[in-house]
Amino acid sequence: MSAVVESEVVSGHWDEQFETGVRSSWFSYPAVLSELNRRVTGRDAFWLSWVLQEYLTERLERVLSIGCGDGAHELMMARHNFVGSVDAFDLSPAGIEKAEQEARADGLNAHFRVRDFDDFIANPGGNYDAVFFIGSLHHVKDLEGMLAAARKSLRRDGYLIISEYVGPCYNIYPDDRITIINDTLELLEPIFKTRPDARWTNPTIETVYSIDPSESVRSELIPPFLKFYFEPELIRPMGGALMHPLADHLNSAKLNDGSAESKTIVRMLIQMESQLEAAGKLPSDFMVGIYRNTKLPPLPSATLNAPGEAVEIDCPVTGAEAAEGDHASVVAAHADRIR
Repeated sequence: MSAVVESEVVSGHWDEQFETGVRSSWFSYPAVLSELNRRVTGRDAFWLSWVLQEYLTERLERVLSIGCGDGAHELMMARHNFVGSVDAFDLSPAGIEKAEQEARADGLNAHFRVRDFDDFIANPGGNYDAVFFIGSLHHVKDLEGMLAAARKSLRRDGYLIISEYVGPCYNIYPDDRITIINDTLELLEPIFKTRPDARWTNPTIETVYSIDPSESVRSELIPPFLKFYFEPELIRPMGGALMHPLADHLNSAKLNDGSAESKTIVRMLIQMESQLEAAGKLPSDFMVGIYRNTKLPPLPSATLNAPGEAVEIDCPVTGAEAAEGDHASVVAAHADRIR
């Protein structure tokens, strides 16, 4: 699939989502949302409000949100004056139109535009106080380019704040996970499922590419790659390894009917996931993370020989520094030039 066709498929998929108001299935359960917030904040408080109002000790004046969708989080930040101003972009024209209309109608200091990841990677900048990825980084194929661009768009010591899916790429789960999901489905009475024989099966690559080829394209690499570019400050696993895939097969209308039995089923499923994760049987597929822009960019390629030998190096150091063959002095010189 060419890059142009792929972009059109992704944009069309998300235009449809924003036009119809469709959201991820597991977010349709209030008890699940409460549990996710509790795993981040320690109580039933919206994670983003907690980060901006309680965790951070400074007010963020200028922030950038990458892959903002229809701007729900960004509008909230601006509406409650959690930040000074918000710049945001997304590939979906429908999502951006919705966000921009609401921002204008309410007089919010939030600015939205249609832009794709590749353009940002090629043209970063802004000296922002924080860059946000809220459910968007797992759609990025060029993680290296994106994280480097995010770093270039942040002030020194600025924040990278994410809420992301970091589970298996393309949501293709290992066999032991599929067994747990399907065993759980078999325990439920048909009334609680979308159909009596509901089962999880991994998507084929053809299915992935026909719906959204960007979905979870390199999701498993997000946590290790983030550490190459930023210093971790806060990492909060959110779970989801059972509830997320399970939700697509649950009868949400029944389980959200307010009955005691439905509430009990949802609570038991949440508890089951927590216990399996605690026992090491399931990983956490979602996380909230706060990172700081305090890492030095990696040195350009260099060949460092033993002291006294000739040194071939591409980074901009003086001949005297290179002749020393001292790695520490080369790093220090490089650091001086990028501060």
